[in-house]
Amino acid sequence: MNIYTLEEDIQKIKDRSPDEFNEVAHLTIPFYMFHQKMTNEIYQLEEEKYQITNTELDVLSCLRITGKEDCILSPTKIHERLLFTSGAITKVLKKLEEKKYIVRLSNKYDKRSKLVQLTPLGSEISKKALMDVLAYEEKCFSALSDEEKKTFKALFVKMLKSNTSFI
Repeated sequence: MNIYTLEEDIQKIKDRSPDEFNEVAHLTIPFYMFHQKMTNEIYQLEEEKYQITNTELDVLSCLRITGKEDCILSPTKIHERLLFTSGAITKVLKKLEEKKYIVRLSNKYDKRSKLVQLTPLGSEISKKALMDVLAYEEKCFSALSDEEKKTFKALFVKMLKSNTSFI
């Protein structure tokens, strides 16, 4: 779909499939178009500039933000905070360890598992990548005034709160 012919395209959908059409498409289609463009650009930025995936950046950021001063968490804590499967966490941690962004430490409380610690290199990369992502996101929302941004946020929070299955 093209943003410049969006309303015409939505009308065509309505005309051709009236039984399957819902007026909410006027909201959801532009939303999905915006979301897809924004996330694709972010993924491309992370890959090209930092050779890192969004999932890897999520793990590094989780360690930086919630891993206290020493940036250490257990894989279980990372899994709980990011809602990844334990298998996915294992694969991501292995890649991050190969890149020297994390190290695995012995866990004195549980000999079966190893703790994960962010390295100085991992901290530096995650900080730089996150700053670039935030700058891009700021650019994405720059067409909105401060008041529109407040309204946008309030509306999305309202929708999230009205349907707890989202959370």
